[in-house]
Order: sequence, then C-alpha cells, then structure tokens
Amino acid sequence: MDQITRLEGQVEYLQGQVRALQDENAELINRLGMLGAKGNPNAALPDDTPPDFVGLGLDMMKLRGLQALPLTTVPMPLAEVEKRILAWLRQEWPGDEPQRFGRALHALGWIPERVDPLTLRAALMARQIGGWYDAEAETLFTVDTEASPPGTIPPNTEALAIALGQLMREYGGSLLPPDSEKSRLSLDARLAREALIGGDAALTRFLNDLQRGIGPPTDEVPIDDPDHPLNQVPMPHFLRQLALFPFNQGFEFAQSLHAAGQFTQINSCYRRPPGSTLEVIDTSLYLGDQRALLQPVSLSTTDVAGKQAYWDDTLGWFACVTALRMFNEDAAAAEGARGWRGDRLLAWPSAGQRDHAAWQTVWVDEKSAAAFSKAMTEVLTQRYEIDGKPDAKGDLAIDPPGRTIRLTRNRGGLGVLLIDAGTMEFAMEAANILNPPQ
Repeated sequence: MDQITRLEGQVEYLQGQVRALQDENAELINRLGMLGAKGNPNAALPDDTPPDFVGLGLDMMKLRGLQALPLTTVPMPLAEVEKRILAWLRQEWPGDEPQRFGRALHALGWIPERVDPLTLRAALMARQIGGWYDAEAETLFTVDTEASPPGTIPPNTEALAIALGQLMREYGGSLLPPDSEKSRLSLDARLAREALIGGDAALTRFLNDLQRGIGPPTDEVPIDDPDHPLNQVPMPHFLRQLALFPFNQGFEFAQSLHAAGQFTQINSCYRRPPGSTLEVIDTSLYLGDQRALLQPVSLSTTDVAGKQAYWDDTLGWFACVTALRMFNEDAAAAEGARGWRGDRLLAWPSAGQRDHAAWQTVWVDEKSAAAFSKAMTEVLTQRYEIDGKPDAKGDLAIDPPGRTIRLTRNRGGLGVLLIDAGTMEFAMEAANILNPPQ
C-alpha cells in the first residue's frame, strides 16, 4: 500500500508538470500568433520576452540524447543563485577545507592573501552559467536579469544553464558526490571530473547554438576589460583560472571525445571519468593505455619540526602550468609543465603572516624536470624581485625578507622540491625530511 501511495503521488506530480508545460506552451503559441498577426511572420520575440526554457530544454535533450522530462525552472536574483551554488560547493568541500586550501595557496605564494575560495567561485559560476540546478529541489534556478544588477550576466547563458542542469540531474550525483574523508578527491581529480560535465554542457550548448543559427560563444574572458561580468568578481588570477577550466578546457576535451564517437563516447566517460587534468588536456592519454604513467608522490612522513601538515593534496598539471604562466611566456610555461607526472602540495601552520609550504613534483625524465626547474626559477625570482642563479646542479636558494626559498632537484633527477618557508630552521628540516635517499 505504501508503494501504491508513493506511485499515486508521483503520477499526480507528473500530471501537474504536464499541465504546467501545456499552459506555458499555449502562452508561447499565443504570443507567436500575435506576432504573425502584425504582418511579420518572421519577426523575433521582443527583447522583454522571457526565454523559452521548456522549448530550449526539449531541443537540447533531444540533441544530447537524454530521455527525461524538461527541467522545472524558477527565475531568481543573482544573489540567490550564488547562495545555492555556494551551498553545493560547501557540500563538495566540507568543514574548513576551503579555508585550509586558501591558506596553502597563500603559503606557496600563488594568491596574494588568504581567501575563502568557495565564496568567490560561487559568484563567478553564477555569472558564467546563469543558473544552477538544485538536486534536492529538482529545479533549475535561473538568474533573473531584471532582478539583478545590470551588466552582471554574459549573453546567452540560459542555454549553458539548461545543458549543465540536465547533465547534473543525470550524472552529477555519481560523478561529483558529496565529499568525505574516505572518498576525497584531489584537486586535480576534481577539476578533471568537473571538466567532463562542464565540457559536455558547453559542447551541447555549442551544437544547439549552431542548429539555431547562433554564432559560437565567446568564452574567453578579456583580462583588460574590467566591465566584463566575470572580471567583476575580485578573484585571484590563479583561482580564476582553476574555476574557468571545467568549461574552457573541458569544452575541448568533450569536443575531442565527440569527434571520436559522438555522445556515446562521452556517455561512457561518466563510467570512467578522467583522473587528472593532464588527461583532459591530452585526450589520447585518457583514451589510450598510458594512464599508469601518472605517479603518486610517496613520502615517509609529512610531519616537520613537530608540526602536522594541515594540507596534503595533488594540484595537477593545469595548476602547474597556470602557476608557471604567472611569470613566464605561455610557450615557456607549457614547456616547463610538459613532462608533469605527479605532485604533492603540503602546508604547515606558522606564527608569521604566511604559513610554510612545500611542493614536490615528479617528471617523466630529467630533461622535463630541468625545464620545470628553469621556469619555476623565473617565477620565484620575479615574484620576490630578487636576483638568483641556480648552482651547478640546478638548485636555487634565495632569501627574500621573511622567507626562505629552496628549489632542489631530487628523486634521481626526476623530482623537483620547492620549499617556501617562514624560517630558515623550518626550511632546513623540511628539506631533510622530504628529500628521500638517492
């Protein structure tokens, strides 16, 4: 009887959804008829006509091959959409994990101050996507541009919001489950999974736009345009690039998979998602049998000077090349990150303004390790505005005010260890502990 009651409730809910869709379609047909009566059968809907989310959703589901009812959509102000995205992000990054991540990046010198990265990312995502699918409410909440500050949402975002919402409903629960200590994904693996679903959504929007006769979206954000909606979020450059990765580089990943086997190929990826941003960038690595080339960085201990590391994570290839690009030309940064095969970022508390950090990377061969060391030397000397030359072994030692920086080749020439510490004593002990015997 309980099952029958539940089924009856579901039937009643679906009947209500069907009636709502019928009413919405009837209103749209009436509007189109009124436009035709004015003597212009080819006239477009006026600018103040709300987007047809139902019709657009049906077209995109048909294009994408998803068998499901259209999404229920509810418009709301931009700030409310941000809150819902932030709530989802905090499920993905529970407890004080976001604050610890911000502290670790600040300790390494990649962001200028400690920040809560999730608050900034929620603001960026709301503007980039233009909506968010809430799995608990089973509703796509779209940004109401009339109830939001002008100039905060890029054009044609509703198509991306619908595509991502449909995919989050279909795959989000299994691809990006709420985090836990036992199933915690590294930053690298999380970005790779987000690139799968974000790239899938971006590709679906792109193909649908082509069918509708709309030109390709301009997702590249002009850095020198302060009025661009995405530049209005005061987000450090490094964090901004990580947040844009799922849709920008993810689009290229999805495009490559689609070329190899249409959406059937992309669907199969949800059963075996990419495990690294390197696999997103190099689709042949993901599709081939070279996944074993990625190397976990093993350490006997992460305790230094009686302090336990509060952050221990793999950042990945994209984080590496993004860090190098901050003070290198793109070509030099790409060459410096080319042979990446693994890394591990550690951070420890300090009494100073910045904590202690160490970043161990491993490379496919000695040439790649040397290229990275050269590019990272450029980053360190320019960031701290200090002259410094590597020694004969390629190691760098600089001591800007309040910091001790050591860049050391290790692991038989295949590793590079960067230590950025607040004291000489901590840097020396970290070097002794983190450098394994040759």
